[in-house]
This record gives sequence, C-alpha cells and structure tokens, in this order.
Amino acid sequence: MPSGRLPVVNPWRFETNQATVQIKVGTYYSQVWTRAINAWNSKKVFTFKIVKGPAQITILPAQSNEASLIKQNFVGVAYVNHDNTKRITSVQLHLVNSLLKSNGYTTSQRVNVAEHELGHAMGLAHNPSKQSVMYKTTRYVSIQPIDVKNAKDLYSIPASQYFINLPATTSTTANKDVIANGAGDRLFKSPFETRSVQALVDPSTIY
Repeated sequence: MPSGRLPVVNPWRFETNQATVQIKVGTYYSQVWTRAINAWNSKKVFTFKIVKGPAQITILPAQSNEASLIKQNFVGVAYVNHDNTKRITSVQLHLVNSLLKSNGYTTSQRVNVAEHELGHAMGLAHNPSKQSVMYKTTRYVSIQPIDVKNAKDLYSIPASQYFINLPATTSTTANKDVIANGAGDRLFKSPFETRSVQALVDPSTIY
C-alpha cells in the first residue's frame, strides 16, 4: 500500500476494482444512481457496470423496513455481505425517498448520497473529514480526491496479499448479533458471513 495517511476503508472489498450493478428503481432514481455511477467511473479507480439482469450490486426500491429507516433518519443505506476471506459477495443499496423529499434534498444532493453508498459498496468506510463524500452525514459534498485516493489504495493491494487464504464459506441461517458501530452503522455478525449495514444520516437531525 502506498505510504502516508492510511485509507479510511472497511476490511472487505471485491476481488477486483469492478462490479456489475442492477438498477431496480423508477426513472427518476435510475437517473440519480446513473449519475453517481458515472461520477465514480470517471475517476478511473473502480468501474461499476450497469446490467439488466442479476448483478453483484443491486439498487433497491422501497424496503420492507422503510419505517425503521425513516425513524432512524437514514437517507441512504448499504447492505454489504462479505465472507470470511474478506471478499464482498453481494451488495444492496437503497435511498429513502420520503426522507430525501421531506428534507428538501435537491437532485444533485441525492446524487451525492448515492455516491456515498456506492463508496460503501466498493469497500470504503465513513471518513471523519467533512470534505469527503464518505463523511457520515454527506449532503453537499461529492467525490473528493481523498475518496479517490482511498479507493485506489484499497484496490492497489494484490488479491493474493489482501484476501485471507481460507475456503470461502457463507451462512444465511446462523443467528446474527447486532452490534452498534458508530452513528448510522449496524454490523450483523455470524460465524461465516458478515453483513454490514452502513447508513447515511440526514445532517439536519444532528446539527
């Protein structure tokens, strides 16, 4: 990894710096997500490829737990599933339209939130700097050079050095314990598969 400041990343990533994306939302949010995807792709550190069928990353419409997300003031959420070798196995992304609308988010601000969730999808963590798209309450900031550097650093490590050399095992039936991990994050842990639920909180609820 390049020397200097450590990247703000999670301990998991995709095998390579690319992933397929299926967009399963309506026209307006399809445009929002496409703009966010194009913004990341233009940085040339990670490639999101939009496909029509099943994909590694799925962008979802309204969720069954929508009321819970609204109660917690989550305007965006990333469900990142990863196995015991540190490989991301699948990701589900969602923007909470009712909160974005009620809090007056412009289209550009919604794109910023989508960029944030895509950052989680590739393996980036919350950045303590407010001048980062990965700040925990991003609204006004888009992808910054520090975000590009963190993604580049994460994927500059060869797969042979990054991943744990274990048989990849996953389980969807094991009991999961909920562990708080800072504002807006919840980690769901099982012996073989971990699901990280990383959510973006609307800043108006904090300041």
